[in-house]
Amino acid sequence: MPDSYLFDIGNVIINVDFTLAAGKISSHAIVAPEEMTTLVAPLMVDLELGRIGPDAFIEAASATIGYSGDPEYFRTSFADIFELNSPMVSFIEALKARGKPLYLLSNTNVIHVQFFEAAFPVFGLFDGAIYSHEVGLMKPDPAIFEIVKSTLPIDPSRTVYIDDLTANCEAGRAAGFLAVPYAAARHDEFLKTISGIEE
Repeated sequence: MPDSYLFDIGNVIINVDFTLAAGKISSHAIVAPEEMTTLVAPLMVDLELGRIGPDAFIEAASATIGYSGDPEYFRTSFADIFELNSPMVSFIEALKARGKPLYLLSNTNVIHVQFFEAAFPVFGLFDGAIYSHEVGLMKPDPAIFEIVKSTLPIDPSRTVYIDDLTANCEAGRAAGFLAVPYAAARHDEFLKTISGIEE
């Protein structure tokens, strides 16, 4: 029986659609939405590693794509790209009701954290979080899992780690966690897997 649960965020608790931001922002830029996403990707990595802050990211991204709009419009458009995964929220709420400690491990950034923590009450159910931009490391780097183990009060061998990316699950499993892959389209399969672990 697992003692605790460690969750990825994107495409697990909230579904992510960067094309929403690209469509809005590109209307004030000189590049097409699909090109914008590609051009901004390296800056996104810097943002999620904490190498640059939100203002520097918006300034650099704006210069890269020829964005001439208001910086605050860029920020809000970039932030509002999430949709709640209701079946997973129900699962999280059930775990909380059973008294299970819940934690987060995510490659993310300040802009997104501020948005989803304010927009979705489910994040108030968690007991702690490790965010890439705060520790300067990103999954699947093994070092970020070592930070989880040294920072959060958990036993990896009794902690279910849930992530949508295979590489991250493999890294979590190598670090000693009970890694379970997740896909929203196969939520029922996920629940069966969890039931097997909890028996």
